[in-house]
Order: sequence, then structure tokens, then C-alpha cells
Amino acid sequence: MGELAALIAAFTWSGTSVALTSLSARTSPVALSAFRLSAGAIVLGVLLLLTGQWADLGGASASNYLAIVGSGFIGYGLGDTFYIRALSLLGMQRTFPISMSAFIVLTVVGGIVWLDEPFGWGLLTGGMLIGLGTYLIVVRRLPSRDRIPVFAPDEAETAGSPPPTARVAPGRLGAAEGYVLIAAVAVFWAAATLWLAGGRGDLGALPTGAMRTPAGAASLLAFGFATQRQNMILPFRDRRHIGAIAAAGVVGTAFGSLLYVYAILTAGAGRTVILNATSPLMALPLSIFLLKEPFTRRVGAGTALCVAGIVLVVA
Repeated sequence: MGELAALIAAFTWSGTSVALTSLSARTSPVALSAFRLSAGAIVLGVLLLLTGQWADLGGASASNYLAIVGSGFIGYGLGDTFYIRALSLLGMQRTFPISMSAFIVLTVVGGIVWLDEPFGWGLLTGGMLIGLGTYLIVVRRLPSRDRIPVFAPDEAETAGSPPPTARVAPGRLGAAEGYVLIAAVAVFWAAATLWLAGGRGDLGALPTGAMRTPAGAASLLAFGFATQRQNMILPFRDRRHIGAIAAAGVVGTAFGSLLYVYAILTAGAGRTVILNATSPLMALPLSIFLLKEPFTRRVGAGTALCVAGIVLVVA
């Protein structure tokens, strides 16, 4: 059952990335991340009450609370928001495999340095494959007139009921910003994971998630309404749009994360991460058929190398 849960979690994250890519074209990254996390937090809170596991929170220490809340702010509040912005700039075929590969490598290296996890030659070989795969995905020739649609906050703040239109930015500039964001995403996700792994104590998956997710949601809601109130209100003008954001939060944030933690507890961390590394391969057909992103041999080969490298790193 643990292996099946890991595969379902991988597919869930792939599908959520497709949804976020589509939604990011007309929603501020801060608003999208804040409302997605809020929906997930509500579901996790209800599950915590229904299962009676809320009592487990009383046995945690102050350092446990700090690690859980802090990892939620760093991973969800900063990492996921930067990730959504990168999706709108680069598309899923590049953002997804590069960010996931870099995140796992940084997490494994950090585990060796700070958590005393064992080192293996698979780390070195896998790192080389991931580097080559990333090169194939990233390095491509962009025509000088290439343009990448990005969300335009100034257009979103204009009065009127019609949804905002995408602003066109130079492809080279947008791509450069996207790759910088991907690097930041990997660092934030890895830091949040290592902090959580080393500081959550004996709390189970549900109590941990029920604390961590609201921390990220609260920080983003406060920041969003303080700095871009119009962008935060805009999604509520379309019930289907806000419903799609909530669905992404329930499926990806609430159930997807719980399935992943359950897989770690039952199948083991190594096997779970290997199975979860199939996410980029699952994401490719979704991005091609649903988002109409072009498929190239370089993207396919690069993604395959990234997945092979991840398997060697975590095996």
C-alpha cells in the first residue's frame, strides 16, 4: 500500500502542477498560493478534529512547534509562491523537473551534512546525470522575438468585471527570471524539509500538516492583503476560478502531502522518493495534452536523465 500511495502522490503533484500552470496565467502568485494553502488547511483541520489526533499537539515542545511553523512559512509561503511564478514564466516542462531535481539533491546533501545520513557513490553519479538533464532542458535557442506570457498585476487591478489579460514580456528576460526563481525554490523547499525532518519530534503526519499548512497560508494571506489587495479580491469575481484554486489546494496540498508522508512511514523514505521521482514523467503528457506545451526531444531526454539521476541519488 505504501508504494501505491507514493505513486498516487506523484500523480497528484503532477496534476496539481498542470492546474497551477493554467491558473497562474490569470492569478497573482501570492493570491494563488495563499488561497490554495487555505483550502488545504481547512481540510487538514477538519480531519484532525474528526480523527481525534488534535490531542497529540499537546505533547510537542516549543522547538517542535517552531520547526513545523517555520518550515511551513519557508516551504509553502516562499517556495510554493516562487514556484508558481516560475510556472507562469517557463511552463511546466522546464519548471517541474528542474525544481524537483535540484530540491531532492539539495535535500540529500543537506541530510548528509546536518542529519548525518549516509553518503553513497550514487549521489555523485546521480548529480552528474541531473546536471546533464538540466542542461538539456534549460539550454535552448530562443528566437529574438520569442515572448512568454506572464501575469500583469497592474492590469489585474483595473476596474471592471472581465478577467485580466496576460502581459507579454521578452522571452530571454522572462526565462532568466524564471531560472533564478527555480534556484530559490529548490533552496526554500530543501531548507523547509530539513528543518521539519530534524525538528518535528514524534508528531504524526496529520498533526504536522494541520499546523504547517495554516502557517504558510496565514503568512501569505497577511502579505497579500497588505501589499496587493486588488489581486487578492480578483479571484472571487469568478466562482469557477476560485473553486479551481480551492480544488488544487484540497487535492495537492491536503491529500497529496498526506499520501506522501504515509508512503514514507509504510514503504520507507528511499523507496518513496524513488517512486515520487516519476512525477516529471507523469507531468510531461499532462502538459502536452492539457496545456498544449510543445514537446521536444531535448526536453524528453533531459527529463529522463533527471529522473535517472534522482533514482541514483536516493537509492
